[in-house]
Amino acid sequence: MTIAGKLSLGGSVALSLATAGLAFMVMESKTRFSQQLRAVESCLQGGKFPALGLQYTSNFMENEGEPAATVGKAGENWGATSEDLKSTKTTLDKTKSDLTDAQAKNQELSLKAEKLDKDLTSTKSDLDSTNSKLKVTQEQLQAYTDELKGKKPAELFSEIGDLSEKVKVAESENKLLASSKEKIEAELKKLREGEEMRRPGATKSISLSGKVVAVNPTWNFVILDLGKNDQVVEGLSMVIYRGEKMIGKLRVVSVDATTSVADLMPGTPAQAIEVGDQVIY
Repeated sequence: MTIAGKLSLGGSVALSLATAGLAFMVMESKTRFSQQLRAVESCLQGGKFPALGLQYTSNFMENEGEPAATVGKAGENWGATSEDLKSTKTTLDKTKSDLTDAQAKNQELSLKAEKLDKDLTSTKSDLDSTNSKLKVTQEQLQAYTDELKGKKPAELFSEIGDLSEKVKVAESENKLLASSKEKIEAELKKLREGEEMRRPGATKSISLSGKVVAVNPTWNFVILDLGKNDQVVEGLSMVIYRGEKMIGKLRVVSVDATTSVADLMPGTPAQAIEVGDQVIY
C-alpha cells in the first residue's frame, strides 16, 4: 500500500473515531437533558403545582414545548396568587380595624348597658318608695273617708266654709294681739332703758352715738344732735372722740326731741372741742 493510501485510510479511521466520539457526547448530553426534563415533569405532576390549578399530564417526548409552557403558566398563576395575597392582606387589615372599632363600640355599649341597669335599679327603688307612699296615702284617705261617716258633700262644704271663716277671724285677732304685744314691749323696753339711764352708776343697756353740732366756749357747753327720740335723758354722761383719740367728757343738762345741751365736765376745755367731734355713750 502506498503512502497516500495509508494516509487516506488513517484519515478515515480518525474521522470515524471523531464522529463516534461526538455521537457519544451528544447521546450523553441528550440522556442528561432527558433526565432533567423527567425530573421537571415529576415536579409538575406532583408537589404544589396541582394546588395552583396546574395539572400536568403531558410527556416531553411527545410535546417538547409543554414543560416550558406549564412553567410559564405557573409563573402567571403565581403572580396572580401574589396579587390575591396582597388583596387578602389589605382585606384582613381592614377586617382587623373593623374588629377593633367593633370591640370599642361593644365596650361603649357595655358601659351604657351598665348605666341603664343602674338607672333601672334606681328607678325601681323610687317606684317602690312611691308605691309605699301611695299605700300610706290610700290608708289615710280611707281613714278620712271613715271619719266622714257618710256625710254629704254639701254638709262638708258648709262645715269647711264655717271653719275657714273661724280661721280668718282667729288670724285677724292674732295679728291684732301680736301688734299690740309688740307696741307694749317696745314701750316697756323704752321705759326700762330710760329708768336704767337715770340710775346713778347703772350699767348701760343701750349704745348712743352722735356729733357735736355747736360749741359755746364762753359758757363751756356744747349742743348735740341727739335728743329724746334717741332715748337721751338729763344727767347722761358721754365721752367725746375725734377719730380714735378721746378729747374729753360731758353731761347732758337739757333735752328736747332731736337735740340736747351738755356741759363739759372738769378737765375738758371748750377750746379743745370742735364741731363734728363724735360723742358716745
